[in-house]
Amino acid sequence: MDLATLIGYLLAWGSLAYGAYHASHGAIGAYIKPGEMILVGGCALGATLASMPFASVMGAVMAGKKCVLNKHVHIDHLIKEIVQYAETARRDGVLALEQVAREAPDAFLRRGLQLTIDGTDPELIERIMRIEVDAMLERHKHGKHFWASLAKFGPGCGLVACLTAQVAMFRNLNGDAAVIGAALAVALVGTLYGALLQNLIAGPIAEKLGILSKEEGFEKEIILQGVLSIQAGNNPRVVEMQLLSFLSAKQQALALKQAA
Repeated sequence: MDLATLIGYLLAWGSLAYGAYHASHGAIGAYIKPGEMILVGGCALGATLASMPFASVMGAVMAGKKCVLNKHVHIDHLIKEIVQYAETARRDGVLALEQVAREAPDAFLRRGLQLTIDGTDPELIERIMRIEVDAMLERHKHGKHFWASLAKFGPGCGLVACLTAQVAMFRNLNGDAAVIGAALAVALVGTLYGALLQNLIAGPIAEKLGILSKEEGFEKEIILQGVLSIQAGNNPRVVEMQLLSFLSAKQQALALKQAA
């Protein structure tokens, strides 16, 4: 579970609840309007669905789970694992990697090692693996597009809800002031829901998915360079130095200290 996402949402929604409680003197119910929720949420979701192919929708929804359930990959551990494969290949030949290739935790790494074991040309290995990375990043774009679109359409749909409630309010200008005030409150709540959808629901998810996509692409690039280095028969020490260059100076020093 990603603690940053969990803590961030708890902090944001906790602060909102605290502020709303004090602003309304405890009348939290004034902010809960099911009709406006359906209007804003339904309009924003409908506009989002209309903006992308339906085949990509389910994958995009499932991508949102990554924000909470994403497992962080420790790059230094990944590099250490690849260096161990390089040592095995250097000592016993690439065919000795056949067993460990089946047990590698990352499917992308397993495929790269298997291509190496099969004696595939390095240029073809790189082309195949880069195609897979490009396809992965394209899928990630669809996932981010869904949530980014929800965030983009949220405020506009909040305005639609506000105007809808104002039309109803103007039809009752001759009525009781309390009725008019209640209708105005509903209009403002619609605007609030649109802002919340953008800033405290869909927006953070879209931003997090963008970061996770870049991190996963970075991880795949390390694996790709490691596989190509193993295929070239490079010294394990050279493989390690090459992969450590992906890390910051502080991370490199820590990784070398742990390896010593």
